[in-house]
Amino acid sequence: MCDGLELKRLLSLYYSKEEVIYVSSLLISWSSNSQEALNWLNKPIPAFEHMTAIEACEKGLSEHILTYLKQIENGGYA
Repeated sequence: MCDGLELKRLLSLYYSKEEVIYVSSLLISWSSNSQEALNWLNKPIPAFEHMTAIEACEKGLSEHILTYLKQIENGGYA
């Protein structure tokens, strides 16, 4: 089981400290726990041609993932 540190460590590869806090908090609030949030990062996202969030970040699209999450948070379609 992930205690949140693994999630934050992974996110810190692609985001600033403030963004890590924002993204991890947001994902955990949407899921049941930090492990589920971590799992979400590794699930294909149709809006990103079925890349995972991690794959998108590895391709330099971390800002796009951040925008995507903000749009969902504001009631946009995922």
